[in-house]
Amino acid sequence: MSVPVFAHYPRIGFLPRIVVLISTRIVGGPAKGLLQVIPELNRRGHFEIVLCTFANVSERPSPFLLACRARGIRVVVLTQKFHWDPAPLMVLRALLEPPGSLLQTHGYKEAVFGVALRRLTGRPWIAFHHGTTEENLKVRLYHRLNKVLTQRANAIVAVSRELADRTVAPRHRAKLTIIENAVESEPSMALLRTRTLRDKWAAKGCVIGCVGRLSREKGQALLIEAGGRLVRQGAVFTMVFVGDGPEREFLVEKAQASGIGSHVRFLGHVKSPSEIYANLDMLVLPSFKEGMPNVILEAMQWQLPIVSTSVGAVPEMLVHGVSGLLVRPGDAMAMARAIAALIGDQEKAMRMGARARLALYPRFSPEKRVERFETLYRRVLESL
Repeated sequence: MSVPVFAHYPRIGFLPRIVVLISTRIVGGPAKGLLQVIPELNRRGHFEIVLCTFANVSERPSPFLLACRARGIRVVVLTQKFHWDPAPLMVLRALLEPPGSLLQTHGYKEAVFGVALRRLTGRPWIAFHHGTTEENLKVRLYHRLNKVLTQRANAIVAVSRELADRTVAPRHRAKLTIIENAVESEPSMALLRTRTLRDKWAAKGCVIGCVGRLSREKGQALLIEAGGRLVRQGAVFTMVFVGDGPEREFLVEKAQASGIGSHVRFLGHVKSPSEIYANLDMLVLPSFKEGMPNVILEAMQWQLPIVSTSVGAVPEMLVHGVSGLLVRPGDAMAMARAIAALIGDQEKAMRMGARARLALYPRFSPEKRVERFETLYRRVLESL
């Protein structure tokens, strides 16, 4: 399914060509969104989508490439000898050669190529903002670089209004479009009847899930602190952390120091989260910063009661006290109270989960997202 950099990529008829550039190995939020929309864009047949990604010359197919292959998405693999190898520029330049082509980027490295390609080809450029992390100085500098470079794009897309306010300067707001994330429909209800992972986890009481990269801005330490308060109050629960990252060792030590080591399970990276969601009783998002978290959409899809910090687009997704419980970022005491309230009132928890599910569609459907993509493409191409 992947196409080597030297391969000829013939144009399909006279459709406008959208060259989508993303640098990723994992199926994270931005990659997950492309896996949702590209098959539907291809099915509709109004645009020719050419997905491109970077890879080291000696690299094995990444989880992202394998996921594209599973969905029948053709990928142009841009091989590089080192991280900033400019060799892919000529391949991308050739892909953008046909009239009616435009470039779409998803990240800081892609934005560097976006600036260069706009100068080389004169083709329009759409830059996406998905969110920011702050695990170290290098990452913070990369996000700063992305913010500066994407101001040169013809159009800027953010997944939420709050993210746009943080990343797009007021003088560039005329270029801005909000395209919210989406979640695919119907989870496998059969999984809800096979909650065998709970036995594997030796779970007791309410099973609380926290899904995301183990990184400081994701706030897992706050949830562990809240868990310590719950233990002291006599609550019976098992806390499951799904994901990996630089904070894992610190979080394991913190769980032991907080007296909840026996209540916590660290599962690491999970290829398919569906079975995890099917075995949870509640989802908690303790983040200090988010864009539009896919994990909230996925929990809504699975009708899980949700406790979340009021960050990013979360207040636009959930109504406090109706479809979820929202607390201030950094407030472990408030988080513990919210979790305890749902543990102590199963009927309320189920009612919130059901209302969250009802709020999903059509607003957060892939079909609605694809319509917004196509509208944006037409607007950018017609403005030239």
